[in-house]
Amino acid sequence: MAEIINIEDIELAKLCARGDENARHELYTRYAAYLFALCIRYVGDRELARDLMHDAMIKIFDTVGKYKPTGSLKSWCGRVTVNMVIDHLRKSKRMDLQPIEPMQEKIPEPANEEVAKVPKQELMRMVGELPETKRVIFNLFCVEGYSHKDIAEMLNIKEKTSSSLLFKARAQLAENVRDYIRRNGL
Repeated sequence: MAEIINIEDIELAKLCARGDENARHELYTRYAAYLFALCIRYVGDRELARDLMHDAMIKIFDTVGKYKPTGSLKSWCGRVTVNMVIDHLRKSKRMDLQPIEPMQEKIPEPANEEVAKVPKQELMRMVGELPETKRVIFNLFCVEGYSHKDIAEMLNIKEKTSSSLLFKARAQLAENVRDYIRRNGL
């Protein structure tokens, strides 16, 4: 399904590219919370997420003239932010991107009924507690919708490594969901 392009997005981007401070304030007001949530999902630290969100806004203001109306301005800002966060993580050497052997066994994922028993905030906490690399790949694949090929290119790893790390992230989350259900007698 194609994303509907809002004419206001195009006008807002043009005004921001011209340096219009009111337009930049409007863009910040519309998307700062969304971009902050994106950053938290990837780094798990509020202070670092705040710094990265501000850096992303600066990059967005500097590059908004490159926005092409093939998608919403919000999703374009999200892609700029995710790419910037990935660059930060790669440069800070916080991600372990060593090749991993593909997993042979299949760990059953929790049923939808099990997942529905866990509050959304608790699920987000579980994702946030994944090790950095697994959390990044889980977010890129499951939340942002990137393919393993895209992730491999972004992180300079093999597709199999991305797939294996996603498998391990899902297995860890499945175990965490089951533990939560046992602990809470659900």
